[in-house]
Amino acid sequence: MPPESFNRLLLIGGLIVFLFAVSLALQSSGSLLDSAFYYIFLIPIILLSLTIHEYAHALMADFLGDPTPRRMGRLSLNPLRHLEPFGTLLLFFAGFGWAKPVIVDPANFRIPKRAMLSVALAGPLSNLLLAIVGAALLKVLAASLSIIALSPTTIFLLLKFCQTLIIINLSLALFNLLPIPPLDGSRITSYFLPNRYRLQYRQFEQMAPMLLLILFAVGGLGVILSPAIGYSFNLLNELFGDPYREIGIYLMRFRAGGLQY
Repeated sequence: MPPESFNRLLLIGGLIVFLFAVSLALQSSGSLLDSAFYYIFLIPIILLSLTIHEYAHALMADFLGDPTPRRMGRLSLNPLRHLEPFGTLLLFFAGFGWAKPVIVDPANFRIPKRAMLSVALAGPLSNLLLAIVGAALLKVLAASLSIIALSPTTIFLLLKFCQTLIIINLSLALFNLLPIPPLDGSRITSYFLPNRYRLQYRQFEQMAPMLLLILFAVGGLGVILSPAIGYSFNLLNELFGDPYREIGIYLMRFRAGGLQY
């Protein structure tokens, strides 16, 4: 991303954080408790998901022959190696943010173009794998309902954890696959783009970060991604035998008896 575009991103992001802080200060105590409950799941899952995403980029680059990520300390599962503080805060509080990009040197690859495609795909695929893990955990939870005596509250918390794990990782995977620079999808698009369109695409790269901000500000990202995330969640759930519905029915029995969540 050009430095001037990144500086604009920081400025606008700072305004978003400020406005969110003001709205948070105006919330009732009940809303604050709900937010605290939500972030108990959100914070560790986002830290895990972002770390795995960036680590996957670094691992693929290292596997294909580029030692740059290893030299820069990015071949690590330590979140502090990958998180950019301001971008991470924005992701928590505004639903839009970033981590430190993994720097690679295409000159170190035997087939640079194909290697860059592999490196770009590694991040979103790692998030898709985590979403599949979340769906598998839902299946295990559903299967254990008649075997292990768990309290309804414990089941509810585990359900919310798995649900959040799936949704966050599907969101990261699908968002990063958008063909808008500097997202991973732009490198994938560049690989398949005919040569006659490459110059226009490079010119588009200069204004693309601002396009992302505009889409976010007007709700365009939600319009684009929400249906895809919902469809993907339902597809994963169905592939594992609809454990989400099974757990929901189990909890409804207790709710009907007067236990509220």
